Amino acid sequence: MTIPYITPKQREIPKLIYKFRFLDRKQIQKLLNHKDKRRINSWLKDLSEKDYLEKVPKDNTFAERSKPTIYRIGINGIRFLSIQDDCSKEIIKKLYKNKNRSDGFINQCILLCDIYLTLQNKNINQDNLSYEAITSSDFIYPKSPFHFITNLSPNLIYKEVKKHKKGTPSRYYLIETFEQTLPRYSIRKRIRTYLEFYYSNLWEDNINKDFPILKFICPTKSELIYTKRYTKKLLQDYQNPTDLHIRFATVDEVKKLGISGEIWEEI
Repeated sequence: MTIPYITPKQREIPKLIYKFRFLDRKQIQKLLNHKDKRRINSWLKDLSEKDYLEKVPKDNTFAERSKPTIYRIGINGIRFLSIQDDCSKEIIKKLYKNKNRSDGFINQCILLCDIYLTLQNKNINQDNLSYEAITSSDFIYPKSPFHFITNLSPNLIYKEVKKHKKGTPSRYYLIETFEQTLPRYSIRKRIRTYLEFYYSNLWEDNINKDFPILKFICPTKSELIYTKRYTKKLLQDYQNPTDLHIRFATVDEVKKLGISGEIWEEI
């Protein structure tokens, strides 16, 4: 089936949706590093009319209407991605379910992109640190050095490197965000999975670096307290490994002060 023509620059946008699942207009503009808001809006309008993208419906309230429009993939966007050599069929299958995704999942995707953009921005403004962020769509490929982590599937991996200091080891972080509606038994299972991954030595065997710092982002303060208490009890059962560092923060704290802000609570 022939799909409508779009420009080479427009083709970058469905690939960004592939990478992050849901994006708002401001994020798309920043990811494209484009200064012209009107041009971005024109591209998005055209992509929506040609069914490459769909707008996520908004409630008819002033608060919702004043927020940037969020986009998900459309049917022609999926057809376009299906013929790209650098797009995984496994991820493309998941894109068909985007219409049924909860508000919590959508907000999680928006937050992860904000974190990604924050790290990119730090590379521009920081003199002594550099960052590299890897999304789950990156490490799903067999040739990726992080392919071994596919089953664990953290939301984001990022690497922190100190500039101008030769021989200083880079530091890795794994980011896990918990949705508002995620049952507590699922949170407990997820934490146990991370501990099993720690004891598997897969990270050290594949990356040859210290095990990453785990950062768990909780939807509320009460969920943070619960998650932290459960993790502490679990670590006691595992004899409190000294080289495993787990930190906790809330979504609001990350939004306010950023992923590298002084917001993290550690056991």
